[in-house]
Amino acid sequence: MKKSRKILVALAGVAIAVMAVAVDVLDEDHVIPADNLPLAAKSYVQDNFPGGTIAYAKKKNDLYRTSYEVKLNNGFELEFDKNGCVTDFDD
Repeated sequence: MKKSRKILVALAGVAIAVMAVAVDVLDEDHVIPADNLPLAAKSYVQDNFPGGTIAYAKKKNDLYRTSYEVKLNNGFELEFDKNGCVTDFDD
């Protein structure tokens, strides 16, 4: 019985370690090409910021959602959800 308890405790420890690594991997930001933004996000920028260009785009992953951060060459910063809908902006 003691041996099976030790095995169970060891397996629980391994499971916790694997979950911690998975959360760390999923919770990352990556700079991406502007072409990799959702179509709705690219259309929003083109329609609302004529002549504006995307200085950088970042894909933000956390455990529960994906979003995109976009900074334009005119200083505007926009945030989009995974579908390309605007969720926040700063000038």
